[in-house]
Amino acid sequence: MRPRFAADGLQADIEHVLRRLGTIERQIESTENDKRFIMRVLPYRTVDNVIAGVVVTFVDVTQIARAEEKIGALSHDLRNRVEGLETLLDLVPVGIFIAEDGNGEEIRANRHAVELAGRPATDDKLSSMPAVLPLTMNGSAVEAADQPLLKAMRTGRAIPGYEARLARTKGGSVDVMMSANPLFDEFGKVRGALGTLIDISSHKDAERNQERLLHELQHRVKNILATVTALTSRMVRSSGTLDDFASAFHARLQAMARTHELLASYQWGGADLEKLVRANLSPYGGKDGQSLVVQGEPFQLNASAAATLGLVFFELASNAAKYGALSTEKGRVEVSWRVDG
Repeated sequence: MRPRFAADGLQADIEHVLRRLGTIERQIESTENDKRFIMRVLPYRTVDNVIAGVVVTFVDVTQIARAEEKIGALSHDLRNRVEGLETLLDLVPVGIFIAEDGNGEEIRANRHAVELAGRPATDDKLSSMPAVLPLTMNGSAVEAADQPLLKAMRTGRAIPGYEARLARTKGGSVDVMMSANPLFDEFGKVRGALGTLIDISSHKDAERNQERLLHELQHRVKNILATVTALTSRMVRSSGTLDDFASAFHARLQAMARTHELLASYQWGGADLEKLVRANLSPYGGKDGQSLVVQGEPFQLNASAAATLGLVFFELASNAAKYGALSTEKGRVEVSWRVDG
């Protein structure tokens, strides 16, 4: 009888069993097809407990072997997928938090989340960190139960667009937006949560700057209207005719516009004194041989002082053009200053 498997070692196995009275078990493959068997070689004992030979048994394990191979392939594929997912989480510029089954005391975070929190980074693609983050809202600490990730686990509901301030372990803090979604098992029970963390500090700074600029604009418009109202009241009383009033009023409005244009170029942070003088004296220089000389040390005026002095310089230049040096062909005006202290 010819065996249908590689039996080269069978004789040695039989001799070994007869000598040691043990059992040998190994997996073999058929040489005629792809079937697999578990071969067992064990001693044969008679009713008198005498070793009378060996018994060789074969158990067909083809389906089991195939299932094991399939499980091994699936496990390998799963490991590759998990490693790929962890690599992706490590690369995305968004903080990712993963909370799994347990008491919710510790979560896993990707590199960006760890860096946002100001914690030391590790070589692992996902690092462990406390689930309760040092969050504040309007200066008050956010309790653990109200934090997005833990709240999503507790309520089973998504928590979108939650804005707070995150204190960093190395000092300082950042404005962040968090979102969290619960994770469910096959029975619909919450088994964890997935959260995101985004740094919105630049956005919040822009909002605060916009609020400050709006407040500043309202303040300046109010001051401009007050100035125009005061000029109107004074000029109405001092003007002889409507044409005189219109001409003088138009000139003063143009002077105010030149000053405000200069301040706008400095984003209303102030203005250079020399540029302010030249802006308000420029309509009167360089014609009919008349000239202006402006010189002095660099000096920065604040916005309020610049707006007031702009009108002063205009009035002085206007008077000089009507009654003083600028009213003659060879007139000359020199403006100079020095800075003490």
